[in-house]
Amino acid sequence: MRAWNLLLLVALLALGSQLPAALGRRKGERHGGCPPDDGPCPQSVPDQCVDDSQCPAKMKCCHKSCFRQCVRRVTVKQGTCPEDRLRCLSPIQHLCHKDADCRGNSRCCLSACGRDCRNPVRG
Repeated sequence: MRAWNLLLLVALLALGSQLPAALGRRKGERHGGCPPDDGPCPQSVPDQCVDDSQCPAKMKCCHKSCFRQCVRRVTVKQGTCPEDRLRCLSPIQHLCHKDADCRGNSRCCLSACGRDCRNPVRG
């Protein structure tokens, strides 16, 4: 019986090490996403982090302007934003700032004239 318990423990540990890959995340990558990065790039600043493991508990290593830094993670809905090939002729206006601002499965996506809620593309 002891050998069976040991074998079960080894199997669970092996499966646990594969969990981030099965969920589509790299090892050390935390749940959640990065907030939108629409800011200008005023100057070149060195990265303050390389991955999530270098950030405090509820933060992620995200692009912010020109460099990577630890920021509060946000909830991200499934799917990706559709590609927008239009050019904007009016001033940029954001109708949302994060996925939580959008109803149902819609995501807050960057379009030619700013961010707005759109149905995601699966994949």
